[in-house]
Amino acid sequence: MKKNFTILALAVTSLIWVQSCRTVDSKSVGDFVDSVSKNFNDVVDDMQGRGEQSRQAHAEKNAPQKKESLGQEAGGGGLIGVAESLGIDRQTAKIAKSAVGLAQALQPIGLEEELTLGGSLALEVVHKFGGLYKNPALQNYVNLVGKSLADVSDRPEIDYHFAVLNTDHPNGFATPGGYVFVSIGLLRLLESEAQLAGVLGHEIAHITQKHALETLKRSKILSGMSSLTMSAMNKNEGMFNKVILEASNTLFTHGLDKDLEYEADKLGMEYAYRMGYKPSGLQEFIEILDKSSLGKTSIYFSTHPSFPDRLLGLGQLLPQYKGGDHYPVLAARYQSRVKEQLSKVNGQL
Repeated sequence: MKKNFTILALAVTSLIWVQSCRTVDSKSVGDFVDSVSKNFNDVVDDMQGRGEQSRQAHAEKNAPQKKESLGQEAGGGGLIGVAESLGIDRQTAKIAKSAVGLAQALQPIGLEEELTLGGSLALEVVHKFGGLYKNPALQNYVNLVGKSLADVSDRPEIDYHFAVLNTDHPNGFATPGGYVFVSIGLLRLLESEAQLAGVLGHEIAHITQKHALETLKRSKILSGMSSLTMSAMNKNEGMFNKVILEASNTLFTHGLDKDLEYEADKLGMEYAYRMGYKPSGLQEFIEILDKSSLGKTSIYFSTHPSFPDRLLGLGQLLPQYKGGDHYPVLAARYQSRVKEQLSKVNGQL
């Protein structure tokens, strides 16, 4: 029986490598990196005349029950190029820059609004944490593993976008709407694909459970408001700025509630197991981070529950995964796909 578990797990994880149609376009990755250095004023000029057309296209998207596609043809410069490489539409980029924002909130936040908020925050992640690491092969690998996990998550109907940040601090981020980031510093610490799956699963869980949105809805800045709509996003510049600032502070400075982080740990382990990985990957990564001198430089240290507390919680969950010890970790594949890429000089910006 244990042998059958192992064979099944290996078969499932091997499906990652037949999803070649889902790889990140290397041109859009390059456009993203090249665009970071462009003057911000040029971005505004680039956006003018396109906003109305993009807004109409955004409004015609299908209902949430169908898979939403954010991708558009890449090629814009400045923030437009940055946005398109992550699948963020031009109207969201326009709102993010011009702060032509929102005035109301608090009915359940719809997918369209979630994508706008999440896209704006994703651009902020890129700005704050070093830009994108310029290595298409590495981007593709993380994208394949991430999207395979997203497909077995509790919210597979939206599009997910995965990217590697060019910072040595071992960090990971998720913003609403399907945007997930890991840093090269984090990838250097990991030792196997199962560990990567655990980390990505944790970040995906924040999106599936809408942790950032629920936290934002409870914030003082939105108290007394009744609904958050796209029409409101084109009226009140000051309020949009405040909402994005509040969300940014929550994600990058203060962190989410501890219970939400524990839930993300639980689901991250679950998603990795569903995909056929050894479920202890996330636990192993936290052990590595706890022992590393870089651990205290990580956002996982400053905004998350303590490493010992997280390890205790994950340890209590492991016994429920019968046969999980025999699932693959794929350490050799991780070494060849990640560590060798990180050692290449042309992987550096």
